[in-house]
Amino acid sequence: MKETITGPIEAKLEQAWQVGIKKIYAGIAQFPGGLREIAESKDGRYFEESYESMLDFYHIGCWVPSFFTGWALIAYESSDDRSLLRWANGLQGSYEKKVFEHADNTMHDLGFLYSPYCVKLYKLIGDLNHRKTALRSAEVLASRYVVKGEYLKAWGRMDENDPSSWGSGIAIIDTMMNLPLLFWATEETGNYYYRDIAIKHADMTMKRMVRPDGSVYHAYRFDSDTGQPVGGDNHCGHSVESYWARGTTWAMYGFAIAYRYTGNRLYLETAIRLSEHFISQLDDKIVPVWDFRLPEQEPDHRDSSAAAIAANAFMEILRFDPGNVLLKEWTDRLLLKLSEEAYTDYNPDCPGLLQQSNGKRMYTIYGDYFFMEALSKRLSKPLTDCW
Repeated sequence: MKETITGPIEAKLEQAWQVGIKKIYAGIAQFPGGLREIAESKDGRYFEESYESMLDFYHIGCWVPSFFTGWALIAYESSDDRSLLRWANGLQGSYEKKVFEHADNTMHDLGFLYSPYCVKLYKLIGDLNHRKTALRSAEVLASRYVVKGEYLKAWGRMDENDPSSWGSGIAIIDTMMNLPLLFWATEETGNYYYRDIAIKHADMTMKRMVRPDGSVYHAYRFDSDTGQPVGGDNHCGHSVESYWARGTTWAMYGFAIAYRYTGNRLYLETAIRLSEHFISQLDDKIVPVWDFRLPEQEPDHRDSSAAAIAANAFMEILRFDPGNVLLKEWTDRLLLKLSEEAYTDYNPDCPGLLQQSNGKRMYTIYGDYFFMEALSKRLSKPLTDCW
């Protein structure tokens, strides 16, 4: 696809990026105040009446709000519109309260919450309060480390000792994208405690969750008493032995970032191997099926969020493997396809950006965020890395 490396692709991607900037203003205008879980939406209207019924920010299951605040910070960097910065900064108290007063009611997704918000804001404006809160979130995340098994427990409170409780002994592939918070904490403090835990979890993921063929399990279960491996598990893909597309992209991006922080070639090689196998599963529709191993009778709904995350993963790998022609080509193929009207919603008044996310034909705030992050990188917009 030679058109992926010529001028017209930048023009098309610029159109999608520009509407994404307009949409964050629409979203902020419609934001009713008070951070909550921003649920998937059929029509992209994230903040209509259903918003008030969503999980409170301090609920253990809340993990996506920073993709909204992080999107605003992406827009701020390119526009230098300080109203965006003031709006995002005004939510600081909620982030502090979550990890200083409600730390027991958190899960592994602290990286998704605090890297695009506190880490990013600290890098942008140098506010030591954001640094303090981000380091506290890394401390809370590190407390989820289970020595017997060498993994970060994904779900459930850490003071739950019942082996039959929800989340007992479970590690999940998504956690690879929460490890950057721990790596950052070590770089910021010089304390290798955080880095060592991140490395232990990444190594476990390579050993237990990456299959020999380059596909991945969504989850892996350990005996919560002994730490002995039990086997693959699933909570997001179609089945235990299926091949969940978005989970693969979390791993691709996470291992590439882990290489950036550690220099461990095994992480880069794993990211490349996962990416190549991911690409081998793509068909002429370009955007991946939400699970690559669906039974024939299942509808092959697409997951645009997985495509957006994959594009970011490819560009992260290309920082260290710039001659990888396959990943260059597929970065452009994915982003160009996502910029089509079948996927990008070009109505500037609708907060949702990316359609057909998560295999359920929904808009998701994380799909929107990672699409904007990928577009910003590909178009060389100002972008401070939060991961």
